Amino acid sequence: MNFPNTLTTLTLDTEKIETLILNGYNEKAAEEIFSFVEDYSNYNKKDLIYRCFSLLNLICDKLPSISLRTVKNIPLFINDTDSWIRLSTLEILYQISLFRPNLLIEMISKIRGRLYDQDPTVRRLSVKIIGNLILTIHIDLEELQEIIEEYTEKLMDNDWKVKLNVVKTIQKILNQDYTKIKNLEPLLSMVIINLRDEDDDVAKAAAELLKIHGTYFLSKEKLFYILLNLLYNEKGRVKELIIWLFGEIGKEKSPEIISIIPKLITLLKEDDYRIQLKVIEALVNIAENNFDQIWANLLNSMLETGSTYYRNSITNALFQLSQNNITEIFPYLFDELENPSENIREGIILVFKRLFEEYQVEIENEITRIIYKLESQYWRERKQIITLLNQICFILKNHKIAAWITIELNKSLQNEKDPEVKEEIKYTLNNIKSNFKEIDKTLDRINNELIIFQKRIIKFQKIPALFREKLNSYITNFKFHNTEIQLNRKYNKILKKIKKFDNIINQFDYRRLAFDLIEEWEDTKIQIIEELSIIKSFISEICEEKKSEFLHNLEDKLKLLDNRIKLLKTEFDYIKKKKFEIGFDSKLSNLSVNKSDNEAFVYITQIRRKLFKLDSEIRELLINNVEFDEIFKNLLRTWVSIKIEIQEYFIDLDRKIKTMRDNLVDYYKQDTDEKVSNIEKFDDITNELRFQLLQGHIQSILTERIEGIKNISDNLESLNSKLEYLIKTNDFSDGRKLIDMNSRQILNFLEETDKQIESIVGKEKFLEDNNVFNLYVRPYIAKFNTSKESLINRLNNFIRKSEDKLHLNQIKYYSKVINPIKLDLLGNYLNLETERLKEITLKFINKNKINAKIMNNKLYFQQIDSDLIDSKEIFFFKNIKTVGNEIYLNCKLTNPCNLEFKDFQISLKVPTYVNIQRKESFPKYLQLNKLKPGKAFKFNYILKVDKEKELKKNLFDPTADEIKLELFYKDQFNNNRKTTKHIDLFIP
Repeated sequence: MNFPNTLTTLTLDTEKIETLILNGYNEKAAEEIFSFVEDYSNYNKKDLIYRCFSLLNLICDKLPSISLRTVKNIPLFINDTDSWIRLSTLEILYQISLFRPNLLIEMISKIRGRLYDQDPTVRRLSVKIIGNLILTIHIDLEELQEIIEEYTEKLMDNDWKVKLNVVKTIQKILNQDYTKIKNLEPLLSMVIINLRDEDDDVAKAAAELLKIHGTYFLSKEKLFYILLNLLYNEKGRVKELIIWLFGEIGKEKSPEIISIIPKLITLLKEDDYRIQLKVIEALVNIAENNFDQIWANLLNSMLETGSTYYRNSITNALFQLSQNNITEIFPYLFDELENPSENIREGIILVFKRLFEEYQVEIENEITRIIYKLESQYWRERKQIITLLNQICFILKNHKIAAWITIELNKSLQNEKDPEVKEEIKYTLNNIKSNFKEIDKTLDRINNELIIFQKRIIKFQKIPALFREKLNSYITNFKFHNTEIQLNRKYNKILKKIKKFDNIINQFDYRRLAFDLIEEWEDTKIQIIEELSIIKSFISEICEEKKSEFLHNLEDKLKLLDNRIKLLKTEFDYIKKKKFEIGFDSKLSNLSVNKSDNEAFVYITQIRRKLFKLDSEIRELLINNVEFDEIFKNLLRTWVSIKIEIQEYFIDLDRKIKTMRDNLVDYYKQDTDEKVSNIEKFDDITNELRFQLLQGHIQSILTERIEGIKNISDNLESLNSKLEYLIKTNDFSDGRKLIDMNSRQILNFLEETDKQIESIVGKEKFLEDNNVFNLYVRPYIAKFNTSKESLINRLNNFIRKSEDKLHLNQIKYYSKVINPIKLDLLGNYLNLETERLKEITLKFINKNKINAKIMNNKLYFQQIDSDLIDSKEIFFFKNIKTVGNEIYLNCKLTNPCNLEFKDFQISLKVPTYVNIQRKESFPKYLQLNKLKPGKAFKFNYILKVDKEKELKKNLFDPTADEIKLELFYKDQFNNNRKTTKHIDLFIP
């Protein structure tokens, strides 16, 4: 008695089953489910079965074995009293019908029974399953026709989803094998009834089914009879579908549709705007194969009607028709401008105006083709063209078009010989001037702008020579560092000028008047960029050679400095060997200065000067060549060692001199007989020491230091250009090294000088009132202090500006790598504290030097979204045919991506022996505003070969038989693009 409950508990472990399914153990999961379904007999607990079927639905089609067991075990549940169980069962069977429909052959009768289920969701699934089985498995013909007959009756179901599924399935059956359907009349009646369905999807699907039905089972006459009856007897919603059907049928090159065109046009009288839209759409579709019939019927209806409303509706239809046939419509429009009917002329004028608002470039292209016809050899044709241009000018009332036509007519007037044509041109020009009062000013402005363009192009043509000359001057003066800086700077500056002028000339309102000029500019632009690139490459190579040469010379200078350091070391060793000393006893009884000591003073002064000079030259050479600091290492190591040794000796010597001076001062202050007796000797020694110590020693030090300050101050200017170069090349560490090294050496230089002065003069005030001191020393000290303060101020200004420049460029550089970037991370890169970095960044933001914001300790820079699709090139297709001595060149441009291309300029260049037949061809210079995604633009040229000129062609020129088609446009990201197509004719 307890067995079923235990089994039930075991088999309803849904978590276990779900885990098995998630881990891919579908067979084990299915075994658990089937064990429950096969053994469980208490069907009163429907929720248990429903939960099992929900899990089975996930895996029922995973394996053939699972599908087979599913079909064997669940048929009992198809007719279950619970609608949820029936629905779950059918969901499982639907899954199987998609991938293993043959397993359901024996269950068709049970599934058909559910077509009449009270639950609409069950009926929907039943319809889907039966539809899949009809389309995918082989069923005996009689049984199949019986199933289909029963199936089509569901078109009368009260659930819209059931009807929609049935309609779509019948469409597939008809397209697959229309012989499967036996009884056509009931089906046709039910389809027509469904046209009236309240659900739009069902009604539209029924209309599509009616079209397919008529294709296979009805003649066009019978189908049109049915459709016309529905058109005249049904309400608006059904009318819309019927009108749509006429349009779809008209796409299929059906000649029977021509008789329906007047009836459709009559529907434009309807007040229902939706009906009018459907009629226009249908007419546009029919016009794909019957354009002339549509055009003629619309004009005829406009001629006969007296209703303004009807005439406006026809005008709107003409406009829509013209839009969809924009490349072929203009001859039709121009012909009707001479129509005797005022209604037609007014309608055509209105259409033409509206087309100009949306298709200005296309109309300008057509006007170009019309202007070409002014070269016709027939005077009547030329006169007609002038009249047409006059009409276009006054229809559009556009100042730009009027100016363009005026210029072209003035050109024609100069060459025209026929008096009647001349009179017509003069008449048209007078009309234009009388209606466009500012036309003369416009013409003057156009001519002035064209002259300015020509001058600027000539000026641009001189740029490469000036560019080469300027950079060669840098190389001649051996300023290769400056050359590297100026090379990129001037190159980028020239490119910006070219781009700016290119935008100006391409935005010129009267580009069609400057075709030759624009063509010359395009050639000039390409030539300039190519020449600049060649020059840049050449200069870069020269710079590298000069840099190598400079490095070699720098090494020679270092060798020379090394020799001078060794010589200084030798001289210093000589002084040490002389053991220069000034001896005296405590009572100064033996105080004396020998001749050899005077010579030593001279040597010491010379060594001091050489030490200073060498130190200044090494420092200056290092600062000016900081990027080559590696080769200075050995020299600096030797120099620092010798410099320290010499300075230690001088410090010790200065201490001894100071001690002597202090003792002399003390002795001088003693009031003793010994002092009086030695007064003469004391005065001699004192004077000698003062001369040597103060004048010879201190003066030389201060003079040299003041001169050194001047040199350092002058070098700060050159350091700015050096720092700018390092920043431009993103060598920020070298830039920081340059600032720190320069400032450290200057401060060390000043500190060293202060220590030397202090060690010699001392802090005592004994010499302050001394005349010799005031005369020979004080002016130098005062001058040194003034120079020192000036240098410190300049140094502080240099450090502040240089650090600002360095920080600004570092921030911009890292923003390109990481955006947004954390302030602490950026601080690590810049070696700054976060708070200090925040202060610096806010200062740059406030001064508008960077466009960024600080939020949540992150620096956000304004940027363009980088999640952009890749830019694609436009597709170009061509087809060439030769008939006699004429060449037919058909071209097509296609936009392959999902964004627009715009500002097209197409230029055609042909061999000298080929002439463009302007009347039948598109303009030699074409413009197109934009090309929408997936759209194509077609254009063609007819070329005629002049056999006499062909015999004179240059046989050694590889481009003699080449047609060149240049395409300029802007891609999806507003970048200028150029594509050149070379077409070889190989004409014998």
